[in-house]
Amino acid sequence: MPQQYPHTPTATPLTRREALAAERAMPAPRPPRGRHNPTIVSQPPLPAVTVAAPAPAPTRTLRSRALAAIPLTGAAAAMALFTAAALPAQASTGPAVAVPGGTPAAAGQSFTATGLTVIVDRDGYTVTKPAVKPVITKTTTSTTNSSTAAASSTAAVAPTGTIVNTGAGDIRWPIAGSIRVSSPFGPRLAPCGACSSIHQGADIPPGAGTPIGAVAAGTVRISGTHSEYGQYVIIDHQIDGQTISTLYAHMIFGSSPLHAGQSVAVGQLVGLVGNTGASTGAHLHLQVMLGGTTPIDPIGWLTTNAGRTL
Repeated sequence: MPQQYPHTPTATPLTRREALAAERAMPAPRPPRGRHNPTIVSQPPLPAVTVAAPAPAPTRTLRSRALAAIPLTGAAAAMALFTAAALPAQASTGPAVAVPGGTPAAAGQSFTATGLTVIVDRDGYTVTKPAVKPVITKTTTSTTNSSTAAASSTAAVAPTGTIVNTGAGDIRWPIAGSIRVSSPFGPRLAPCGACSSIHQGADIPPGAGTPIGAVAAGTVRISGTHSEYGQYVIIDHQIDGQTISTLYAHMIFGSSPLHAGQSVAVGQLVGLVGNTGASTGAHLHLQVMLGGTTPIDPIGWLTTNAGRTL
């Protein structure tokens, strides 16, 4: 009887999904027992990393706990007080006081102050008004005599502006009778191209040829001619201890009999009224000079002094 062999089935190929499922179901292979020398793979050393430990929490003292217990309103009030004390607008209104610099340091702070801290009185200032120097008026005997003589002088100013005098006293007007002033002392409009706009004397027009007398006794300084003054004379007088000089100008050429150094008496003939030099008509240009050089108003001086007895 022929030997019968079992039927060997023909293997059917698995699909891809079935193959993957079968592979997952298979147990993992175990390494063989016994000696095993695995291959050692060297790796570069890892860098050391230092990790800082967290700082221990500060120990809270009894003082800090007490401060922490202060309500927020108290802290705000303290801050307001500190700010008010630090502002310049809250400076003391009392007098300025110098106090040693530096204030108590707060906790955790320290500083050093040198010198002085000046608390400035912002609103406490004063204005000192300089003292006014007093004006001292010196009254002398001669001044008093001049005032008295002026009050009782024979010269007077008439309502028409003419001066009437009788020619008495040790000081007299240069023209006897009525005197009219055509150009007074001081600034003026120059009457001619060669005339001055600062009049240093006074012009008296009594008429050409009128005799001119010396205002007071004295000594002739100059008797001659000048481009502006024409025929003129200067006489120096000693009155009240000082030199007073008088100048007579625009006289007729050759009408003055005086010469330099000659002594003259009050009222003595000086010359005749003329129209010489820088002149626009016959008149006497009269000047009075303090100290012999400084012109002053001759009409004012004669009004005060004419008729005096020296």
